[in-house]
Amino acid sequence: MFNVKEFVCCAVSKLYIPPELVRTSEKTLLHISDTPTSFYPELKVLIDKLKPAYIVHTGDLTDNIKLAFNPGLIDEHEKGVKELASIFDASGAEIILALGNHDDFDIDRLYLYKSRIIKEAETIEIENKSFRISHLPEGVIKEPAQYNLFGHDLTLKYGLIDGNIYFNGISYINIIGLESGRHTLLSYPCGTSNARLGRGKVGL
Repeated sequence: MFNVKEFVCCAVSKLYIPPELVRTSEKTLLHISDTPTSFYPELKVLIDKLKPAYIVHTGDLTDNIKLAFNPGLIDEHEKGVKELASIFDASGAEIILALGNHDDFDIDRLYLYKSRIIKEAETIEIENKSFRISHLPEGVIKEPAQYNLFGHDLTLKYGLIDGNIYFNGISYINIIGLESGRHTLLSYPCGTSNARLGRGKVGL
């Protein structure tokens, strides 16, 4: 069904958050990936409203900078990571990061020292559920768990394979109920994909 509120939010590059997510008393996990710095204000709003118990970021913390291709922008990456760390610190959530190819371990751990940092891929138990967490899709395909969180590209999409569920954090913002197992896929604000590629804001 067409949702007017969601359409309006998209038109002004805002994130639409369904009211039922805000009202839930269930512990939730929030999964994001490959975030451009322009998304940070909306991420803060999302975290403030949902109050997730866990936040998993599967890498490329300042994706618009593309640090591996633009090492001269290391100061911009550091500035972005510092801002992101401030948002995470204020959330009260447990933070888990799987660093990506456009991240810098030394800078990232300096500001995100309260987070659990994964360099490649790990399987983690969260609230009696098994999560495989990786930046690259290959990291979850090789040793899948009940829940598989990743980013990097769109070669592996959201779906159920052999009883295991896969969440691509580029395609959607993923919210998982840690008691019921129910999950919700939220669209990123309009313009996020363009921002990831360093393009200007595109509106309606």
